[in-house]
Amino acid sequence: MKNIRNDITIRRYINWSKIVRDKPIHIRLYELIYFELLFKWLEMNKPPLHRLIYEIINSDTYEENFIKGIIFQKYIDEILETPCDDGSGYYNSDSREILSKINIKELYDIKFLIKDELNTVKFINRYRAVLNYCKIYESWCLEKKSKQVEDITKKERFDVTLDLPLRFSK
Repeated sequence: MKNIRNDITIRRYINWSKIVRDKPIHIRLYELIYFELLFKWLEMNKPPLHRLIYEIINSDTYEENFIKGIIFQKYIDEILETPCDDGSGYYNSDSREILSKINIKELYDIKFLIKDELNTVKFINRYRAVLNYCKIYESWCLEKKSKQVEDITKKERFDVTLDLPLRFSK
């Protein structure tokens, strides 16, 4: 696999995705799907999107990560490891945000909705679900990035570029 540290575009995107604030709860989980595709895309030497999604859906890890929800649960567990001292929620040190207990409940609810949609028997429905989640995530990112590029006072400004490494819309 190509070392992602050598690719400045990917490094900037990953840095940006860690520190960006105000991610809606559903976007936090869609981002995990996008990351899986991004890393597989690099591993496969940047194939076309339809082949990439097909490979993800047919991979041995699809059931583990997406149907059983292990990838989503790992993310939730990481958040739960950093409770606030005052008991108000959980601290995300990357973005310096506090997620409330209600946010954690929403993460669990969305996790189960995503798992149900990705667990469909029909291959085409799995394909559409993965594609739709990535398109929603991409749309949110591009909108957020365009606002940040215009506002030079944003701390995240250094890592903001107008594009994403892996694009789903043309």
